[in-house]
Amino acid sequence: MKITNRLGLPQALVDAVSNDPYSDGGKCDISVTRLISPPRKVVLEKLHAKEITEDVSDKLFCLLGQAVHVILERAEVEAITEGRLSIVRQGWVISGQFDKLSLTDGVLTDYKVTSTYAAKDGGRFEYECQLNVLCGIIREHGYQVKKLEVVAILRDWSKNIAARGGDYPRAQAMKIEIPMWSEERVEEFIDERIRLHQAARVKLPECSHQERWSKPPQWALIKEGRKTAVKIFDDETLAYATLETVDNKHAIESRPGKNIRCDGYCPAAPFCDQHRRSQEQEVAA
Repeated sequence: MKITNRLGLPQALVDAVSNDPYSDGGKCDISVTRLISPPRKVVLEKLHAKEITEDVSDKLFCLLGQAVHVILERAEVEAITEGRLSIVRQGWVISGQFDKLSLTDGVLTDYKVTSTYAAKDGGRFEYECQLNVLCGIIREHGYQVKKLEVVAILRDWSKNIAARGGDYPRAQAMKIEIPMWSEERVEEFIDERIRLHQAARVKLPECSHQERWSKPPQWALIKEGRKTAVKIFDDETLAYATLETVDNKHAIESRPGKNIRCDGYCPAAPFCDQHRRSQEQEVAA
């Protein structure tokens, strides 16, 4: 991967991003992060590793996340932090690195510097998969795990939005309890993911809506002079039916669906024909 600096940011930031010490496990066939990732994405990133570019401005969140991890390690006394372990399944070595395992109460914690969207909804299932696979690996090495949790630090949190109420997080950090799977379910999941990744190396699969973080189209009831929508609809017919019940200062605004991961969080997107077809369909619509 090549790091660019389109915005002319300080060289120290460029060097810090370029010299990322993170390792995906060294001599392993796949890391836990890649195991739970879309097989298409993993294959394309490997095939186009020398062609993929990412701008340093898009990698600063990763840099911030690494800094947070280093600082939080200072707070740990009776816990294992930043541990890396591996297991072998179907002839593949799977390597996983966990943030914190408490030796007193068996809580496995993962720290994430992330967006409010991911913490509230978008990333929840991937958090669940990641921690349960890590739990399976840790158990095989003789440690007890009794509870899973994510501590999310919300990089785009707004105090003003929080003051409005609703389901917006009350603080810039939140704890998310993650459901713990049975040992049987963990093994079934690992086996299935290995099969999917092995098959992807032979024939490239399509990414699912869930893997693309797809948001369906919506229709917003807006009012003249108001900055935010009066109401958001997932059904176009219901949206226009509601419009007929209000005065002529209201209107319906169509908001197209989005593939959030493809549009901004997948470095392989420029080399993905599935993504290209979606863009062409959006333009045609």
